[in-house]
Amino acid sequence: FRVRASRRALETVNPIRNLVQNIDVRPNPQLEKIDLSVGDPTVYGNLAPPPAALDALADAVRSGASNGYPPSFGTFAARSAVASFLNAPFATGSDAFRFTADDIFLTPGTSGALELAMAAVVERGDAVLIPQPGFPLFQTVAGNLGVRCVRYKLKPESNWEVDLDSLRAAATSEGSAAVAVVINNPSNPCGSVWRTEHLAEVVALAAELGLLVISDEVYADLVFLTSQRTFTSAASAVGQSSTASAAAGPPMMILGGISKRFAVPGWRLGWVAVADRTGVLAEANVRGALRQLTTRMLLPNRAVQDVLPVMLSAAPEHANGAAFDALLSELERNAAVCVDELSRCPALVPIAPQGAMYLLVKLDHAVLGTKLADDMAFTRALLEEEAVFVLPGQCFEAPGFVRIVFAAPERVLREALQRISR
Repeated sequence: FRVRASRRALETVNPIRNLVQNIDVRPNPQLEKIDLSVGDPTVYGNLAPPPAALDALADAVRSGASNGYPPSFGTFAARSAVASFLNAPFATGSDAFRFTADDIFLTPGTSGALELAMAAVVERGDAVLIPQPGFPLFQTVAGNLGVRCVRYKLKPESNWEVDLDSLRAAATSEGSAAVAVVINNPSNPCGSVWRTEHLAEVVALAAELGLLVISDEVYADLVFLTSQRTFTSAASAVGQSSTASAAAGPPMMILGGISKRFAVPGWRLGWVAVADRTGVLAEANVRGALRQLTTRMLLPNRAVQDVLPVMLSAAPEHANGAAFDALLSELERNAAVCVDELSRCPALVPIAPQGAMYLLVKLDHAVLGTKLADDMAFTRALLEEEAVFVLPGQCFEAPGFVRIVFAAPERVLREALQRISR
């Protein structure tokens, strides 16, 4: 037989999944393991989906109306609901831009949206710019498509905003051949939320450099009240900088989904939204490319698509706003607990998050000593000695940091933080 494992498969690397599924450290058997490693808001059961969404899904399954195949790019009702949801921030503004159902392509989660967006516009040998620190799936998906990643730096001293000089250098470096820049706001792993002014500067620079913007906004609106920040989509940031040009802006693909906002990552529904003010993507037939790619598999599943109009509805009877406010309040309290507790430990420097469900903690190796020489050694020792599992910054191209997920109940989180600080 001439069968062999493909090189493409064997060279596919997801640092988080590899570490979580394969780490060879036995947690301290005297302690109950506390897992703060994976960004799944459902692990401890304290963050729940809106009851209206659960009822609507049950009704969809029982009715039998969701048993058939959906269109490959999503049902019209579901795509229209996403367009209306994304258009809400534009309602009181002067910007004439609006999404329509034809701009929306449904995907199996936001991860699927990332793969669809990249695959529609890149060729093998092209380059995309990705943030450092950044979510490792950006590299995983690009590498699987034969695309090189060139990193631009985020500045921890400025709440993880983009180093614009680094972005410019990454785009113009010899042999870059960059097609697109990936941005992630609010950020995983940083928990940062960019100022609208800063986001507008990033978008304006992308336009100047001739780059498509692929904006991962799966944590949209997960912004803490105490941060004094508001979420701004890249699609609505055009022209909002006092220093950058107020031109029409670059072409964009906005990525989103229901997994974090509604605490249903297992439902696997995301989207790509095409924002094409100047017609660049229309001229390149990118919508056609997206449609063709969706025909490979008829995803996501029909039942969840049929529930989407209820999930994204602002109608008071669905109480989605109340459910979201409760989820956000718990995450904000947990973030404050993390920063307060970890700040008391001389070896740890937490960088306060402004949203999402993550924070990065800088390790002071001068205090920790040679036994814990890097973030991987710290992660292994913490799991072995205290049965607390966090992720090393190496997973995110952030050596010297660890990432903590603060979605667990407060009592569990406090126990974990006390063990970390010992």
